[in-house]
Formats: sequence, C-alpha cells, structure tokens
Amino acid sequence: MAAKELTRGQIIRRGKIIRAAAQAFYKLKFRLSGRATGEERFLVTDVGRVRTLCYGFEDASVKPVVFDMHGGGFILMSADVDERFCTAFVNGVGCKVISVDYAKAPEYPFPAAVNEVYAVVKHVVEHADEYGVDPNKMAIGGHSAGGNLAAVTALKSAKAREFAFRCQVLDYPPLDLATSPYDKPNPKGGVSPRMATVFDRCYIADPADARNPYVSPVYASADDLRCLPPALVIAPGKDSLHDEAVKYAAMLRDAGVETELHEFPEEAHGFTYRPRPASEEALRLMVDFLKKHLH
Repeated sequence: MAAKELTRGQIIRRGKIIRAAAQAFYKLKFRLSGRATGEERFLVTDVGRVRTLCYGFEDASVKPVVFDMHGGGFILMSADVDERFCTAFVNGVGCKVISVDYAKAPEYPFPAAVNEVYAVVKHVVEHADEYGVDPNKMAIGGHSAGGNLAAVTALKSAKAREFAFRCQVLDYPPLDLATSPYDKPNPKGGVSPRMATVFDRCYIADPADARNPYVSPVYASADDLRCLPPALVIAPGKDSLHDEAVKYAAMLRDAGVETELHEFPEEAHGFTYRPRPASEEALRLMVDFLKKHLH
C-alpha cells in the first residue's frame, strides 16, 4: 500500500520503524568514527530542557553565534551528525555554534520543534553575557528538515521582533509540505515520495497546518518575507525539493531580501553530509556567507 493511502496511525508506526533502523545505523557509525566533539548542554528554556551541542565555547571572548539544525525528515538523527558543519563554522567563520537537538515527530509533531528552536535562541539572547555571544551578530541555518526549521525561525523572529538574525543558511530545505511528495519531482537518488510522505505526515498531525508558513514557508506573504535577513539557499538538482527551494529564493528576492541561490545540478538530497568535492564547495559557500554577514 502506498504511503499516501495509509492512515496517520499506520504512518506513525512506519516512521518509528524507519527511525529504529536509522538509529541502529548511526549508533554503529558514531561508534566507529567517534562521538561529536561539541559540549553537550541542556538549556532550560520557556518550553523545557532542550539538548544542544555547543562548539567554540572554550573561548571566553564574545563572538557571533550560529544556530544549527540537523536534517532527518523531522523524525531522524540528532545534533551529533552536524559535527562537520559546526567545526567548520567555528574555525572558518570565527564564531560559536549551538546545534539544537530539537524534538522529533511523530511523538512531538509541529509545532514542538519550531517552539524549541525559537526558545533556545531566545534563551541564549537573554543570557548572552553568560554564553559569551553577541546577540546582535546571530545567524541561523540548517540542512534538510533543519533548513525548514531555520527558515521558519527566521520568519517567526521577524514577526515577533524579540531578536533578529544577520543571515540564514538553508541547505536543501523542505519548504512546501502541503504539496504531496507524489506531485513533486522524483529524480533518481532523491528521497522517494513514499519516504517523504512518511516524514511529512509524521510531522503534521493536523492536515490544516500544512499551509501554515511556519510549516511551509512558501505560503508566507510578501509582507512576512520583507523583513527577513539575507539568505543562502542551496538546491541540489537531483532532489525532489529542488523546485521549492528555487521558488522560495525567488520569493525572497521579490520581497527585497538579499538572496544567494546556489544550484548543484548533479547532486542529490543530503549531498553536503557526504565527503565529496561538491560538498566541500557547498560548505565553503556557507562559511563565506556567514563570515560576510557576521563580521
């Protein structure tokens, strides 16, 4: 039976099976490669304790800060998998990095992860002196599902005006969860429509939320976009999410937001997690973009 024909209960069971298999794989991978070097900190926020991995905090001087969110379809992986990005940002940008281990669906569907990421940033801003970060020099970014959370947090912060980001990094983000994955491109090597449907339906408990800009930023109004910080958008060509990333970049530009769109025609979803020349190029683009806006 196709995923689009399953009940949400069946989708949730399938999502948990996928996660169990993924956890076993990554447990073995980290056992072989070593754990992430970030300092594990549980931040006490407005929505409860949130696990984070903090990089560069051994330096007591005040520095810019980057908030990072990992990928995994809103249901998989953890902050530990973003070691490569976080250390590159610390060393290449000259900043501190907080990688947020946000709540995972299906146990914690939208808006749990959104609320946790926002609460972590707010907590750090309110305790900037304690953390040795400059609240006027903050960036946010993420990969895949983490890119969605970065885009959403930028939207939410622009509307609430409790804090502001200098820039946002969106690495192959899912930005339109209202459109069925079966109606999106399905290139070889991309996330299959079946898998993407599991991700989307585990994350969205109420189908009415699918067009909420805090779920699907492509449904944000021009007024919502106008106050957003500069954006770097990375869109691999062999990715079912390519078109919505390109669309969002165009929407940002039309709203007057400084936007860099970099397409990688021969790369597939998740390519920046793999050691390859295109991945190194994309990481360099991220570092240069962050350095430009945080310094």
